[in-house]
Amino acid sequence: MCQAVEMAADQASDDRIGQRGDPQRRAIHAAAIGQFSERGFSKTSMADIAEAAGMSRPALYQYFRNKADIFASAFVALFNDHVDLALGALVEGGTNTQRLDGFLQRFEGDLWEQMAASEHSEEIMSAKSADTAEEIQQVVARLRSGLAAFLAKASPGRGQAASARRAEWAEVLELSPKGFKFDSPSVADYRRRLTTLARSVAADIDA
Repeated sequence: MCQAVEMAADQASDDRIGQRGDPQRRAIHAAAIGQFSERGFSKTSMADIAEAAGMSRPALYQYFRNKADIFASAFVALFNDHVDLALGALVEGGTNTQRLDGFLQRFEGDLWEQMAASEHSEEIMSAKSADTAEEIQQVVARLRSGLAAFLAKASPGRGQAASARRAEWAEVLELSPKGFKFDSPSVADYRRRLTTLARSVAADIDA
């Protein structure tokens, strides 16, 4: 039984990866995220999502098994989209400060702004299943890999000391934004903290 559940979860994950570009699914994702943000997870129904997406409930069930399935698919896709934007910022023109700030703003800042806009953010975050959390961690691993590649190019020194230094920068860039949320700052204050972090790490890289 457990093996069957794991296989089903793996299949759902593979399906989500392969269907990211489906316009109808993306429309459903956008509608679902809007409804979850407005109503919370528990008070959002399949009928609410179907209406927001401009389709019937039977049509919605052609795409997703239930509300939890939509929730997982929508939020994994949301994280994937922000990872794409964040990694894109690292390859744009500009200084290391600008690239790192863009990286942090597109992933951390934009997600924080989206969550801060909903009074149901805590319920939404707690609604993630173990499988969904694992999928999101796989997405975040892609973010880490892209950041590591950027740091290796920005500071290409060889040897254990250089490698350790890049690992320290990556750790600071990943963990500091979590600490910045401790006092539930406004979106503007949180973004300002991210910019200060980007400036500090970039100064160390450029030194």
